[in-house]
Amino acid sequence: MPLKTCREEEMNMQITIYEGNKKHQLTFEEGETILTVLQKAGIESITAPCGGKGTCRKCSVNVLVNGSVLTCLACTTPAEDGMVVDLIPEVRLSFAERSDGEICPPEPGQTGYAVACDIGTTAIICQLLDLSEGKLLSRISGSNSQRIFGGDVLSRLVSAEEGHSEEIHEQVIAQVNEFLEQLCKKSGISPAEIKKLSVTGNTIMMHFFAGLNPAEISTAPFTPVSLFGETKSSRELGLGFDGEVYLCPAASGFIGSDLLCGILSGGMAASEEDMLLVDLGTNTEMVIGNREGMIACAVDGGAAFKASLLEHGMSASAGAIGSVRVEDGDLVLNVLGNTAPKGICGSGFIDILGILYEEEILDEMGHIAEADETDSPLAKYIGEEDGRTVFYLTEEKNIYISQVDISKFQLAKAAISAGLTILAQEQKTSFEKVSALVLGGGFGTFAHRRNAALLGVIPTECKGKTRKLGNIALAGAISAAFSEEARKELERLQKCIRVIDLPTHPSFNDAYTDGMLFE
Repeated sequence: MPLKTCREEEMNMQITIYEGNKKHQLTFEEGETILTVLQKAGIESITAPCGGKGTCRKCSVNVLVNGSVLTCLACTTPAEDGMVVDLIPEVRLSFAERSDGEICPPEPGQTGYAVACDIGTTAIICQLLDLSEGKLLSRISGSNSQRIFGGDVLSRLVSAEEGHSEEIHEQVIAQVNEFLEQLCKKSGISPAEIKKLSVTGNTIMMHFFAGLNPAEISTAPFTPVSLFGETKSSRELGLGFDGEVYLCPAASGFIGSDLLCGILSGGMAASEEDMLLVDLGTNTEMVIGNREGMIACAVDGGAAFKASLLEHGMSASAGAIGSVRVEDGDLVLNVLGNTAPKGICGSGFIDILGILYEEEILDEMGHIAEADETDSPLAKYIGEEDGRTVFYLTEEKNIYISQVDISKFQLAKAAISAGLTILAQEQKTSFEKVSALVLGGGFGTFAHRRNAALLGVIPTECKGKTRKLGNIALAGAISAAFSEEARKELERLQKCIRVIDLPTHPSFNDAYTDGMLFE
């Protein structure tokens, strides 16, 4: 009997993965971590916001070792032959699934069904549509399974540069196919009856969906392979139906089709007066203008909206503190899923910062006061961890925000504030003059406008004329599925938007510095 080669022995090494009720036997090679094994296998039930760098500490898994269960990070733990791993799934609860945005009616004479799909960095949402009657049928959503390659667009760009672009493409196509299958089952139709799919998302997510490598967007001159606005065959993309796929147009590498779809459904495309539209998120896109002309920019929302960057941050899932208020000198926490708090998500973080600023526990420089420096009844929540002043959110003192968390937030909100200031300057208008501020995206749906305005995330002048329209990107994609006229309008918008590169703008440094302050 011949001896096995080293290579054969390596390929025979196996790891057992338990994903809820599913069991996976996966082979791996020497030197791989648990995370890389999961990435290669396309396992979805884990998140790695930092892209596997070991900095976010969110990819926790349970590993069976000598009869004991140890919790460790998948990205830093080497896979070992015979290892048994139980995944700790992240189940999101708070998606901006619905929209009050305007939807174009379907053109007459159409039959069959269509699907509109919003490929968000965080979540994917698909809506089944009846083309003949213009009805919105069933809807399905879930966390974007690409999160195993990074929690934000920049982390996934790095993964693409490291050679994972094709895997990330296959991941999103598999998820959309699964969603299409479930939509058809729910509505009692056959996939053969689906005639069209319209897709929107930021430019990087659209590249991954279309099977294009977006790595060039991460380096100057930040040129995307495509700005889309085209129709492809469903089979060409690997989708499980026979029909056409319309890829909604983008304006630049960081001004995606999700923003253009939002402009269409949010009313700006038809408005004669200046409007402001802000899609708050890890990649915050903003645009000001009217149907005759618009100016847009994008900034990294960072820790303002990506709570996984915070010490006790987490996504909007069960156990996340989603909002906070004060009653009789005590914090009252609204915890998603009606369970014990495990961390804080973006909307809760904005709330607590707004409360601290109003209580004068947080000064204009972003410093947390010492307990003996304030008369606020909330002083009892101020404490110290590892020599740092922190603010506790629970009586158990197991969840807190730190000075580092606040500094990260200031960097993000300064960029957003600078972007808004420069857009108004370039449009030669003011926030008092804009007719409406439309907030889109998940954060725009769930955040408390008062605290967002208090902290300078949105202009205080717009607080009374703010519209929360939910998922306006999906609403625009629905219009594109229904109507050829809507597609033409999106392509018109693509041409009439002027995109500003903020870091090179002469006013950026001053506006950014001013935006760091709480005032």
